[in-house]
Parts: sequence; C-alpha cells; structure tokens
Amino acid sequence: MGLFDRFRKKVKQADEDTSFMTEEGSELAEKAIAEREAALRSMSEEDKAPEGKIENDSEWDDFEDDITDPFATPTNSKERKRAAREQATKSSQEPLKRPKTNPMDSTTGRRLAESDVSFEIDLSEFQTNIGGMVISGGPVLDEILEELEDELLSSDMGHDAASELITNLRAHLIGSRVSRKAPLSEVVERSLRGALLSLLKAGYWDFDRTIRSFLSEGAPVVIMMVGVNGTGKTTTSAKIAKRLDDQGYGVVLAAADTFRAGAIDQLAAHADRLGIRCIKSQRGGDSAAVARDAIESAKARGDEVVIIDTSGRMQNKSNLMDELQKVHRVTKPHLVIFVADALAGNDAVTQAIEFQRRLTFDGAALCKLDTDARGGAALSISHATGRPIILAGTGQGYDDLEPFDPNWLVDQLLS
Repeated sequence: MGLFDRFRKKVKQADEDTSFMTEEGSELAEKAIAEREAALRSMSEEDKAPEGKIENDSEWDDFEDDITDPFATPTNSKERKRAAREQATKSSQEPLKRPKTNPMDSTTGRRLAESDVSFEIDLSEFQTNIGGMVISGGPVLDEILEELEDELLSSDMGHDAASELITNLRAHLIGSRVSRKAPLSEVVERSLRGALLSLLKAGYWDFDRTIRSFLSEGAPVVIMMVGVNGTGKTTTSAKIAKRLDDQGYGVVLAAADTFRAGAIDQLAAHADRLGIRCIKSQRGGDSAAVARDAIESAKARGDEVVIIDTSGRMQNKSNLMDELQKVHRVTKPHLVIFVADALAGNDAVTQAIEFQRRLTFDGAALCKLDTDARGGAALSISHATGRPIILAGTGQGYDDLEPFDPNWLVDQLLS
C-alpha cells in the first residue's frame, strides 16, 4: 500500500458520511467560515513576519562548537516519534541561520533569479458562493487528518513539516463552501496537493536562469558544493559541470576535497571523461588555495564557471567547518549548494538543519530522488531550512541531473 492510500480510503468512506458538512447559513457553517478566515489571515501574517530567531552575525564568519550528533537514531517507531518531537522543540528554541535580507539573496548577497514555477492550486471548480455545503470539521475529519499525519511521518517527513502541513490543510478545508455535486475526495486531495506544495515554495529560484544572470555581471561564476560525507557531492559536481558545459559554458572543476586522495582522483577522472579542466593539488593541500587557483585559472583562460568540490563535513567537527569557512571567505562564491541523499530520509533533513545552523547555503541538490518512493526528505528540507531544493539527481549518468520541479514530486507522491 503506497503513501496516502490509507488516507484516500478514509476520505472516500467519508464521501458517504456528511457528518463534517453542514448547510450554508447554519450557525455551524458561519462558525466554520469565521474560523477559516481567521486561520488564513494568521497564516498570511506569519508569511510576512520575520522567521523565528534569526542570527545577526555573519553566517559564514562564526559559529558555536556545541553541536549534538544527529545520527544517533532511536531503534523503534515510538522512540523515533518521541525523538522527533523533542528535536522539534529543541530546534525551535535555537537560532537557525537564515538569509538576513531577502530570501532571494545568496549567502554572499547576490540576487537569485526567481523561478516561475506555480505553487497555486485552483479549487474554484468545486466552490460555490450560494446553495452549497460548508466543511465544518468534527471527529471524522480529525480522524482523517490524524491518519494523514501518521502517513507523513512514516514517509520520512520531519515532525515540524508534517504538523505545518496538517495545520495548513485544516485551515483551507474547514469553512470552505463547496458545491453539493463536488466529490469530497477530490476536494480534499486537491487541497492536500496545495498543502504539499506549500512546504516547497520558500525562496524558490531557478538554477539555469541564476547562472545566466550572474554571468551578465561578469565571469567566472563560482559554485561551492558542500555537505556531509558520502552524499554524492563529487558526482553531483561533475553532473553540474556537464550540464553547464552542454549549455556552452567553459567550466573548471576545483578538487578542494584535499582530505581524501581518492576524492581528488575521482573528480579528476570525471573531468577527463567530460573533457573539462580540473585544478588539483596533492592530498593534504590547502583547500582554499586550490579553489583560489581554479578561479584565477578560469579568469586567465576565459572560462565562465568554477565548481568547487569541497570535502564532506560532519557538521559537529569544528576544525573541518573552519576549513569550509576559509574556502568561502577566500572565494566569495556566487552560490553555495548543499548536497543531500534522498534515501537518507530523516537523516538528510537533520543534516541539512544542523549544517545550516553552522553555515548557510543557497539551495539543495537532492541525489537519488528517482529511487526515493516516500519523498519526505525532499518536503522537509525546504520547510526546515527555508532554502529550496533546486537540483534533483535522477540516475547514475552525467545527464541525470534536472532542475527540481515541486509539482513533479507532488505528482509522484499522489500517484
């Protein structure tokens, strides 16, 4: 049984049960409508207000060393849910590094090119101004939404994201006027689609358009790849290089992962296969110096893009994070992209949150998205960090990297 199947079954059963519907004009209907208006107004005000506790210090200039290990995972379902709630409470009390100005600005203050992807869901075909029914809520709807929340948590969605989705869905459903002929299951599923998309819409920008915009201001454009160990950062760097090379740009790869000799060799091998230059040093070299040399080499030869492949960092290792800071300080990259593994599930979300608590990024590249049937990580990363997923790995080949399409992901989850 796939994701949302039990939820759909509950909703279809409710089609025959009108206990959470009430006649237009009734006292219960007026109460539900007023509740909906208040909830939507509150959500709108929250969107306009500054998010949470935002630190005023430079995201890449200082951080604290006391970071707990996010990979000590509980062993059973009950413990995992309890741990998720405790982590959500703890996270809400700690400052999370966010963009200090416009969410469409990069970590170095450059303007990102906004995407034209649509997040709006049209429910007009089901709605009516007069003569319809009003969704009033009640125990049946509560049971349906509780079933949905359980499915979301089982899909590797973070507790905060699941709770916000349920709140969003409830706010849009209760008080809605719908035609008597409207199938309730279709109304709820269309609303669910909108709620899922709402988790992915924060600061959504277009990768290709942003690169073109930066190039209009002068070359080379510098892209810094970051993330924890083993997420596919080097392969993703090569895929991005291939994508930009296909678009006619001169690309230079910088093997700034000097911690592992194998990483240098791996990136160099990718570069050879792609016919792209790779700037490297011996194992143990200065990562910032390698990155700087790559930029200088690109300037000298007229190349347009430099992609810096940094070493994987466990975000609780201060000395390694210091090195990343130095690379960022020396290169002042146009973009910082966090690479995550979709199959890591909730671990990928925790990694993104904790990494951003130390060093901010502009967007995420999510690997192995084609093999992740549950999709909770993709939904939660955007919601938890306020930064979008902008690239999706969909296979092993160099061409298997695409701009992330939130509508595609939602289609997959609901299909």
